[in-house]
Amino acid sequence: MNRLVLSCLMAVCALTASAALAAEITLRDDLRPRLAQLWPIYGEWTNVGRNEPVVRPAGADGGFYYGKGLQIYHVSGTIDQGDAQRLADLIGPEETVSSFVVVFDSPGGNFLEGVQIGELLRLFRAGNGDPALNGVIVLNGDECMSACAVAFALAALPRDSGNSVRYVELGGRLGFHMPFVPVDQQARQTEIAAAMDLTYQIMSEYIQLIGNGIAPSALVQNALHYRRPDDFLLLHGGLVTRFMDFVPVAGPKGTTPLALSGLTQRDALNMCQYLTYSQGRDMIDWAYEFWPVDIGSSFPDDTPLTTLFERVGDRRLANDGCSIEWQDGDTLGIAGTGECGRDSTGGGWCAAPRDEFGYLGPGGALPRATGALLADSLGCHGGRLTGRYYMWDASNRFLEEEQPAEYRWSGDTNPDAPLNRLDWSGARLASNLNIRAAPGGDPVARWTEGTPVQVLDCTLAADDQGVWYQVAADGVTGWASARYVEVPALSGWNFMIRPAGGD
Repeated sequence: MNRLVLSCLMAVCALTASAALAAEITLRDDLRPRLAQLWPIYGEWTNVGRNEPVVRPAGADGGFYYGKGLQIYHVSGTIDQGDAQRLADLIGPEETVSSFVVVFDSPGGNFLEGVQIGELLRLFRAGNGDPALNGVIVLNGDECMSACAVAFALAALPRDSGNSVRYVELGGRLGFHMPFVPVDQQARQTEIAAAMDLTYQIMSEYIQLIGNGIAPSALVQNALHYRRPDDFLLLHGGLVTRFMDFVPVAGPKGTTPLALSGLTQRDALNMCQYLTYSQGRDMIDWAYEFWPVDIGSSFPDDTPLTTLFERVGDRRLANDGCSIEWQDGDTLGIAGTGECGRDSTGGGWCAAPRDEFGYLGPGGALPRATGALLADSLGCHGGRLTGRYYMWDASNRFLEEEQPAEYRWSGDTNPDAPLNRLDWSGARLASNLNIRAAPGGDPVARWTEGTPVQVLDCTLAADDQGVWYQVAADGVTGWASARYVEVPALSGWNFMIRPAGGD
């Protein structure tokens, strides 16, 4: 693969190298407890395995999995020439290297050095044995921009797609952009011509880039629209991050297993829709012609999941495109795949097919349903109340913000289309409910079923409810578990949206 072309696809393609100080590269074993709390939001495998955190806690497996131990390297500050070699020296020779992860927090820098860092890390994903590189990570509150994003994106092999080692914690910032000419060189025609030649070369390499599995076409298509030093396609560890073939992760506030109580059939189907649509390049265009979850002719009601399990009489249920599981601790497992072994689809829920060895399909327990996943279906994407949104993109491009005219349907009555505004009016309580001073806090009131409420805000919480709305009624403001608040605009089961300005 052409190094220069790949690097310019995802990083600053400046005509001169950065003169900034080199990055700081250090060992940070103190980060391990935090990394051990990070779980995939959408149920992907980690390098450790299915239903596992990003790294295992120290002492959790007696040293068996990590062999010589786990090293955590932290790369911060501006990336400059020589940083790849410094990181290589710290990691050590390939034949003696320990298992390791790299945590990035960098505004970018020298893009060629970013390429070299990425290619160095990719070497440690190769081989037939357990790879030494266990992950590259951007944490909540940190950033990995420009040349750093190059290193991050390159640190994987095509076989890592869908089970990636590239993790973005919810609230982290991963930023890509395209070539630009530095301001102090805009009058220098030779350099501008060279930059244009390089851009044309990049275009000719798109098919090879996508074919090699480094990135889906959507990442390249979107990056083309960001061409200034401070202008980035930003991924924040949500749905679109997953679509770009990176793995969104979160700590307890976002991935604590969800209690079954209070969840309905409609909640499960909504979560399965988001799981299916976030699969990235595995979700091809024709699938958008049909709902990925086929529930039959009847519109799904709000049957409690506990009732559904008891009615069918099994702890794992399947539909055509969705599987749910009653797991230990009365929590929910879920996957965006499923079938009942019928000749035709649309027959509703069934006991998941099994043979003498157990359930067919995914082995072991289903991935945990997470608060961040439930939040997507409840208008609380990333723990923030969704105001403006775009419908899910049936062309797999996500260019509504850059090319709005291409997404405006003829005769659309919304003058701002394709940008829409989520209507939070008409909300009411679905049951008698304690209203609390804080998520999971002390009760301040008890309101009856049907009470009209105003939804003011939302948040993720490290509890088995997962998502909470801040609500107000009759002069009282408090917090309610979001699963018990009905919002008419969210009452469907196939309302696939993504928030404007984020993912």
